[in-house]
Formats: sequence, C-alpha cells, structure tokens
Amino acid sequence: MQFFKTVCVGLAAISGAAADHIKFQIRNGELPAHAVNLGGWLVAEHWMTGSSPIWEGVPDDIANQGEYATMKHLGHDVGDARFEQHRQQWITEDDIREIAERGLNTVRVPVGYWIMGEDPTDWPHIEQYKVYAPGALAYLDTLMNEWADKYNVAVILSLHAHKGSQNGRDHSAPTEIGVKNWAKYWENIESSVVWAKFMAARYKDSPAFLGLNLMNEPEYDTDPNVVHGYFERTYKEIRDTGNDCVIAVSPMLTEQGPPTMMDFMRWPAYYNVWHEWHPYFVWGYDDMNEEQLIEAVKEYGRAHIEPWSGNWLFLGEWSMASPGSASFNDDDQFRRFGQTMLDVFRGAHQGWSFWSWRVSGDEDGRNGWSMRQMLRNGWLTL
Repeated sequence: MQFFKTVCVGLAAISGAAADHIKFQIRNGELPAHAVNLGGWLVAEHWMTGSSPIWEGVPDDIANQGEYATMKHLGHDVGDARFEQHRQQWITEDDIREIAERGLNTVRVPVGYWIMGEDPTDWPHIEQYKVYAPGALAYLDTLMNEWADKYNVAVILSLHAHKGSQNGRDHSAPTEIGVKNWAKYWENIESSVVWAKFMAARYKDSPAFLGLNLMNEPEYDTDPNVVHGYFERTYKEIRDTGNDCVIAVSPMLTEQGPPTMMDFMRWPAYYNVWHEWHPYFVWGYDDMNEEQLIEAVKEYGRAHIEPWSGNWLFLGEWSMASPGSASFNDDDQFRRFGQTMLDVFRGAHQGWSFWSWRVSGDEDGRNGWSMRQMLRNGWLTL
C-alpha cells in the first residue's frame, strides 16, 4: 500500500520536468539509486583534492580545516579565482557523461549554506557567509538543468555544511575546526530551514532534481532532538509549497543502525522520506585481514540492513577504502570486496552512492575512494 500511494503522489507531482526522466522511477521507489558523490566539488576537501589550485601555498593545518579557514587565509582577491578554477575543472560535462555511460543513474552533490549568496538569518550581522568564495550556485544550476537532464542522471543534494557546523569536520567548513555550534543558536537552525527551502524551491521543476538530504553526518554533542525537530519542521514547510521531492534524514553518525529512528517520520503522515546511512569499512576495522573484512561486510547486512523496517533505506556514502591490515594487494580479492558490498547493499531499497567520483592522483595508483578508477580498471563491476 505504501508503494502504491507513494507512486501516485510522485506521478501527480510531474509538472514542468520531463516525465520520462529516470528521477521519477527512483523517487517513486520503482528503481534504486546507483549513485556516486561529486565530492570535493562545491564543498572542497583538501585530503581528496590536493592537486586543486585552491591549496597552492596554503599550509596543511589550514587547508585541512576546510573552506572557511582556507578563504580566511587566502582572502577574496586570491581565493575567489582559485575556487572558480577548481569548480570549472573538478567536475565537467564529460564526467556526467561518463557517469551515465558506466551505468550509474544518480549523483549526490554536497553543498554548503553559503551557496545561496546571502544569509537571511544573519541577525547578529556577523556575515560569516561572506568569507566563502561565491559563485558555486551557477555550477549547480548547470549540473541540474543541463548536464543531468541531457544524460538522464538524477541529482540528490546533500546539505553538507550547515551554519555553525553540525559536526565540526572539514567537510562542514566550520569557522573553528572541531566546534559544533549548529544546535546551540536559534539563528543557525533557522538558517538551515531557509537554506533547505531555497534549494528545494529553486530546483522543484528541474528535470533531474530527485531531492535532498537535510543534514549530512550530525555528530554529538549536537543535540539529536534539535536535529529531529529541524527535520520535521523543514519537511512540513517544503511540502506546504507543493514540492514532493525526496527528503532524506540521517541519524547521528555513531547511531547508524536499527532501531534508531526506525519509527521516525513514517508513512502515512510523511511520504517520500528516505533514511540515510554511510557504511564505511575503513575505520574501526584496524585489525582485520581481507577475509575478515569481507565477512564484516556480510555481517553488516545481517545486523543492520536486514532488520531495518523503517523508511526506505539509502546508503549515501561508501567506498572501497580499507584499513592497512587489509590491503587487498590481490586484484581478485579486491574485486570480491567490492562485489560483496554491492551484493549486501542491494538490501537497501533506495540504493547507494559511492564516495567519491574522483580524488587527486587517482590515475597513479589504486585508490579505493575513486569510483571512476574502480570502474575504469575493472575493480568494480555494476
């Protein structure tokens, strides 16, 4: 019954966008997302984009804090041009064409709150958003309205970097690394609501727009009750505009698994809500060899995916990176590692998204973070 009703809602929402775009099959639950993240593009991460012109002459201890610290160091006179060059080169139309040709049907795109070019909730007039390099929105527009439409690839946005930071990590571009201020100040929460509504409204009728994840990887001591309240409020305000896009919600990073949030925002009070996890097998598996790690993947399926009975599950990030104890020097074993993950992840109704499409230096050696290298070299077969 849930599937039938969701399909009807999704079909009724078709207006302005091409009705045959693959995003409708994915949104309606008829087809899982086989996706890849466009990581490092519109939210730059030094560890994976080290060859980018952004980082030239920037000390590592600054670069590793993310975009805010890097732009504070560079200033707009230097930094704006560097970020412009990076955005032009890191992801191009050729990448989207190859993504489609290799059998992927979706891209997940991390974005930061500053992409709006303004902050209507900046009542203290601190104007932190002005520190970031402007101009990212034009690239997202091109992806959403041109490339992804042309190559029949759906786009799901990940609200990665919230004002105040929900996790203190470099990929949330905090004003101070390690500090999680998002839930502590009302204007930060309001900023996130405004931002999510802005993105959903801007792309509501774009052919390729699948939906958005409302918050990437919140971590303690961010208050989960505040996070959940933000999810519920933002869902309602987006739906009140007649927008039926997918809305993905995430648990706290250390609480990814049943029964956490299994009864949260369920049908029929809510619809087109996905639940997102990020299963990585590189951290917390330090003493495992190759066979043990492959078995750990299978156990993840048994312990996490199979018992899940909440909203449709989407595995928004995963990779073929592994701990040093499981180096996978044998290509056949490495392929088996990837194939085991694909087999296990089929249990997630709404599919998965590999992190990431590319990393710096992936042409020079095997790198489990680069999907394009995994596919080009036959280490992963979809």
